[in-house]
Amino acid sequence: MRVAIVNDNQNWLNWGKLVQIWIADAGQRPVTVGHLKDQMRTHNVQGTVAGPDNRTVQIRSYINGPSDPLMIMLPNKQMADDRLATVRPGPYNVMPLFYDIAFGGAPRVSLSQQEALDFAYRRIGEYSVNECC
Repeated sequence: MRVAIVNDNQNWLNWGKLVQIWIADAGQRPVTVGHLKDQMRTHNVQGTVAGPDNRTVQIRSYINGPSDPLMIMLPNKQMADDRLATVRPGPYNVMPLFYDIAFGGAPRVSLSQQEALDFAYRRIGEYSVNECC
């Protein structure tokens, strides 16, 4: 994973607020891994970022005009394979904890290996067309 956010509700909120800063002001977007790490520290986001501090970071915004091309963003094969390799039977383990808030803290159900994979496929597919929001 290129950016791994520690799976904690407050931490995900901190990350989401940092992303909102980048949405509101493209000039605030980090341009290197070191700059991204600095911003994460400043905004109390716990996580790891792959690569050396001088690695370039590009944050892109969707285009959405009626005459613009329709963009469907997909993970590359290695990203998808890496994520799917983490899927295990039992309570679905690769969905951030903050999703539990929407379900009133109800326990996650135990899924078979196949249903867990099917759920992961659904999440990847949903993410690709809902444009990350």
